[in-house]
Amino acid sequence: MPAIENVNRRGATYWWRRRVRFVGRLERPITIVTTVSLLTKDQSVARRRAVAMTSRSEVVRMSLYERIEQEGLTSEQVNHLFREEMVRYRNMLAHQLAVIEKDGEGNVTARFHQMLSIYAAFNGDFIANGFDDYMGIDYIGSFDKRFPSLDEEARANLYAMLSQAGDVPGNLLNEAKALLERLGIEPAADRIEIARQVMCGARLTAAATYDSPEVRAIEHSLALMNALGRAPLQTSMPPPISAPAPPNAWNASTIVPASASTLTDVQTHYATLSPVQAVEKYMELKPKARGREDAPVLAEGANPKKRKSQPKVWGASQKRQFKAAPFLFGKSNNGKAMAATCQEDLNQFYDLLNRLPSSHHKSPRHEAMSLEEICSEALDRLTEEEERGEEISFAIGLDVGTINRHFANLKRLCAWLATKTPMAPLDFSDFILDEDDRDERDERDPYTIAQGEELFRLGIWTGGTGVDLPQRLSVTPGGSIWHDAAYWVMPLVWYSGMRREEACKLLVDDIGEEDGIFFVNIRKTSAGGVKNATSVRKIPVCEELRRLGFMHYVQAMKEAGEQYLFPEIQPGRTGRALGDVFFKNIWLHIKPRLKLVKPGQAVHSGRHMVSTELKMLQTFEEFRSDLLGQKHGGENANRYASATRLQILLDVVNQIPKVTAHLQDTVEIRLLPVCMRGARPTRESAGRRKRG
Repeated sequence: MPAIENVNRRGATYWWRRRVRFVGRLERPITIVTTVSLLTKDQSVARRRAVAMTSRSEVVRMSLYERIEQEGLTSEQVNHLFREEMVRYRNMLAHQLAVIEKDGEGNVTARFHQMLSIYAAFNGDFIANGFDDYMGIDYIGSFDKRFPSLDEEARANLYAMLSQAGDVPGNLLNEAKALLERLGIEPAADRIEIARQVMCGARLTAAATYDSPEVRAIEHSLALMNALGRAPLQTSMPPPISAPAPPNAWNASTIVPASASTLTDVQTHYATLSPVQAVEKYMELKPKARGREDAPVLAEGANPKKRKSQPKVWGASQKRQFKAAPFLFGKSNNGKAMAATCQEDLNQFYDLLNRLPSSHHKSPRHEAMSLEEICSEALDRLTEEEERGEEISFAIGLDVGTINRHFANLKRLCAWLATKTPMAPLDFSDFILDEDDRDERDERDPYTIAQGEELFRLGIWTGGTGVDLPQRLSVTPGGSIWHDAAYWVMPLVWYSGMRREEACKLLVDDIGEEDGIFFVNIRKTSAGGVKNATSVRKIPVCEELRRLGFMHYVQAMKEAGEQYLFPEIQPGRTGRALGDVFFKNIWLHIKPRLKLVKPGQAVHSGRHMVSTELKMLQTFEEFRSDLLGQKHGGENANRYASATRLQILLDVVNQIPKVTAHLQDTVEIRLLPVCMRGARPTRESAGRRKRG
């Protein structure tokens, strides 16, 4: 079926999204983005609902257009308001200076500059954060964060002034109404609110540039802000204070584009960096992002002192994710310098991310392709698979969490780059969206007992026709059973609650014995790290795993001289996780054979099953957390309580529902042939892996 207008799919659910752009009498267009879940996985239902949503949104669009045209302000009116208010406010500041000079107390210049800083910060906060929470609990509680540019004395003076000022937002509204009437403009509600914003912008500009000789003339000052929301033009003398940054944009007053002739050599260098070059420079200069080098290898027998605390720096995964956003953005903006980014570039990037397949750049072919080409190829492939009735193994459009992460990383990079070279102000608020308000426990459905029984009735565990995975998936009475990752990873997850990567990266030496109890040691090894500090733990091997022959398998691998417990899922190139190899090479072949498994359920659903079932059995939360490697409770539970004893955890894992009781006791361990116990050969990467 053809694509549906204004609709994309996130996972299995269809979403409707429309961006409406209004270009009225105001110079700055207004963009409204609406994203709504259609609450269906059926394409025909999604099509009907999308048509209704689009039709209704068109009615709303026309009504908003009419309101903007009728009740908004033209750019000439905004300029007139700004001019009048800046003249009036500068006169007020001049009067204040005369009063301070007349009393002559203390350092007159310092007092006046502090007053200018207070006025600029105060009005800048209104522009950035609005008026709704003025002098409320959150406003007072975050006073230091709202006005970081003020020193302690200035903040104390500002607080004292506000405590006696009454309803400042209300007074500003009345002043805005009076200003409109004075200029002969009908004071409609929307116009009054716009006028109040313009007044704050004029006051901020007047206070921040009071001592600058280049802006003494009001005609030149209009270049600073010629419409609502436009940032002041950067002068040769920087303003004494910068306004607090809005929640979804950095401080625009310091990042307005400048001509190449006014840039320093350093600014010119940063202005020419591509997105990929910019992120490399960022990570070079930021210690937290750069991380730290591995500790040097010490001589045998050395006893190094371990630091009490370790620096919290970015890990390999965080670095890779941070680099991914500018890499994709660089392919989207056709090679433009990062500092030349405009709002339309972000709009285009967002649209591409909503059309990009979830499998993008998994193939080396994608390295040389543009994002538009990848999107078109994915749409053609989706249409072909739907026509053939095949199961679709990828989704069109990245999920909202991934899109949010890409734009959050871009925002951070742009904010940093704007401190190095002038950039146009960018608004990221349209692109960092709220995710579904769902209970975290419902994000991935746990397996049911029936689903587990269906899984372990496949030929992998009951007998297949050969050693290759496709042959092992077909149930053959009396067929052969081979013991490898395909056989053991899912039982390990089911009977322990391990994460996929924890089970897949196990080494032979990770299996140990303590007080007669066999256990799996989850720790950082040469095969990979752990998710966090609480993930380091020992998990007892339950009775059912021992009955199936897990300990015999470990012994057989040790005697075979293997280091990895599952060497056949070793990645062919560095940087790839063993769990990802298992998912692609094994799980994606298993899942189509399961009729009861729902969309979204995968290996990790076994971990959710363990947590859910143990909770139903009223197992102590501390025991569940220690088993699953999760943080729990408060300081008493974490700092002063030891990990649960292995014997107790053994009793816990033995309570997990058994779904392999139909399998016979393992009498013989059959390892894969030596030629199959190793990493598969891979094609040479086109280069992306070298970046991360």
